[in-house]
Amino acid sequence: ISHDHNVTMTGGLKNMGYRVSVGYTDQQGILDGSDFKRFTGSISLTPSFLEDHLSFNINAKGMYAKSKYANTGAVSAALYFDPTQPVKSDDEKFKNFGGYWQWVSKGEDYKDPEWGYVLNSLATKNPVSLLKQKKDEAKSKSIVGNIEGNYKIHGFEDLALHGNFGFDYSTGKQETSIPVSSATNPYFGWEGWEETNKYNLQLNGYVMYNKDFNDDNHFDIMAGSEWQHFHSETKKDGSGFYPQTNNDESLRGTMYKQDKNEWKSENYLVSFFGRMNYSFLNRYLLTATLRYDGSSRFDKKWALFPSVALGWKIKEEAFLADVDFISDAKLRLGYGQTGQQEGIGDYNAFATYNISSGDGSYYPLVGDGVLNRPNALTKDLSWETTTTYNIGLDLGFFNDRLVLNADYYYRKTTDLINTVSVSAGSNFRNQVTSNIGSLENKGVELALTARPIQGEFNWELTGNFTYNKNEITELINGDKNYYVPTGGISSGTGKTCQAHAVGHASNTFYVYQQVYDENGDPIEGVYVDRNGDGIINQSDLYFYKTPTAPVLLGLSSRMQWKNFDLGFTLRASIGNYVFNDIEAGQSNVSKAGVYVNGYLGNRLTSAVERNWKTYDNSLSDYFVQNASFLKCDNITLGYSFENIAGAKIGGRVFGSVSNVFTITKYKGLDPEVSGGIDREIYPRPITALLGLTLNF
Repeated sequence: ISHDHNVTMTGGLKNMGYRVSVGYTDQQGILDGSDFKRFTGSISLTPSFLEDHLSFNINAKGMYAKSKYANTGAVSAALYFDPTQPVKSDDEKFKNFGGYWQWVSKGEDYKDPEWGYVLNSLATKNPVSLLKQKKDEAKSKSIVGNIEGNYKIHGFEDLALHGNFGFDYSTGKQETSIPVSSATNPYFGWEGWEETNKYNLQLNGYVMYNKDFNDDNHFDIMAGSEWQHFHSETKKDGSGFYPQTNNDESLRGTMYKQDKNEWKSENYLVSFFGRMNYSFLNRYLLTATLRYDGSSRFDKKWALFPSVALGWKIKEEAFLADVDFISDAKLRLGYGQTGQQEGIGDYNAFATYNISSGDGSYYPLVGDGVLNRPNALTKDLSWETTTTYNIGLDLGFFNDRLVLNADYYYRKTTDLINTVSVSAGSNFRNQVTSNIGSLENKGVELALTARPIQGEFNWELTGNFTYNKNEITELINGDKNYYVPTGGISSGTGKTCQAHAVGHASNTFYVYQQVYDENGDPIEGVYVDRNGDGIINQSDLYFYKTPTAPVLLGLSSRMQWKNFDLGFTLRASIGNYVFNDIEAGQSNVSKAGVYVNGYLGNRLTSAVERNWKTYDNSLSDYFVQNASFLKCDNITLGYSFENIAGAKIGGRVFGSVSNVFTITKYKGLDPEVSGGIDREIYPRPITALLGLTLNF
């Protein structure tokens, strides 16, 4: 159960408007022990001076939050743990595990020399113990603010100066405690904390000139610059303790090691920009922009990003002016470039070193015995650039009772940034972040809004359709057979099920083609010899389906009758596929495998029914499953009122349900999986919300 409260007061004092708000949120987590509480306060001031020539917009918001984190591993443990066993037991062999029933066996164990019971490290842990035997809490504080000013020059009001300074500061500390008796830390226990301090600063300014030369010509131009600084500092310390049952009496309960780290990181963004708008006859529109951006993350720091857009209000032309059933018609053309530098480290392009630590890292024959270990380096790393061309048409009919928006776009991304494997000895690591190639996207977007009923009863329907084709057109290696593995899975060490390759969509699944018997059932360990050499190996892997849906559909409806309103939102994804890593991870679990490695555990019904025994079948395309779906994201019913018992208090009461239902053939828990690899079994909840808004 969660609840959220907010009170806002607005008003004005002479030449200054104000807005003050306070709020409180309490969210109870799905897992026992998870919880989130937040207190917020904000203030906004809008003073103006010099007969409104000088105006300011001042905002500040503060937040204090307390979070409790539950061990999410308890979800999968609850599925796989033997459900016939008790949660707790008085049996002496579980006394050093907090009394929680665990899979143990007799043997020599320095944790419990008297009884000699050791935890089966391969067995599923008691899910309740995972929740109860870990304390993980965090407290954080943050403040966000900005001061924005605008000055229209006296006597030359067409020229305005604009400036803005913004900041975002946050600090938080997370403390974790795991007792000696925990199955996740059976020997030493753990107490530690991690503290992070961040601040972001932003400063920008620009000058803008607006001019209407006459009724037919409007012109405005703007030029300015922006500076941003992102800084973070993290401190971490953790200590383990010798167990109370240790043979060495002097060490029991004392600290055995420390894990202490401290590091800082920062990056800068600097931009110079300009924009020009021109309209003729309020019919022909032109917008041109230019950005020159610099990032401290690159060795090649600077890049130029232009864009231009044209608009034609066709409805304003004489040949459509008297066509009454067409209420709006506009043609749009656009070209532009944007840069991307997120998702990479602050120092990938520079020589950096880590100081080796720990008893096994010191070499007393070399200086003071401390080694500076070099990190991976990509000197020529540069901006990822996306160039987009688009053409769009907006049409309105019958006084906008029917509105159509249609767009076609072509988007090409060059200098794609990704982490790839490199040959041994070519860098200081076997994986580096680099520019790997080019990617194309082509697509159509359609949106249709209809207002079939207007009056006392109003009904508005909006539907949208998107088709997108994604294809990699270049990889730096140049070899037509070259591919970049990606998409790690749980089966095996370092195994992947996806790849980037020229002529295929990004993150296409790269798997073996499964062979089926006459009943349509998959045959264990039998795959198609795609290259015909009589051997099944990596040369027989093939590109099969993609995690990104080529077709997306949406439908939303809103109906209003008197004071009542009812709305819903539907969303469909067609043609997306998901690698069911949970099912693939048990691909070789036979019926006998329900009891394996000394413990009994639940297994997926599908794994037991297949009765596969000996082969590693995890890279079969059998586990690449159609995850197309139709979802109802939200249904909301509300009632608005203007007064209560004659008092001038208005508002709205409403109820809504989110994640209402999902229709899909996908075998896993949820077909909507980011990245296309289903590793999670944490449920997406259905949420019911009751809300009340009062205005007085």
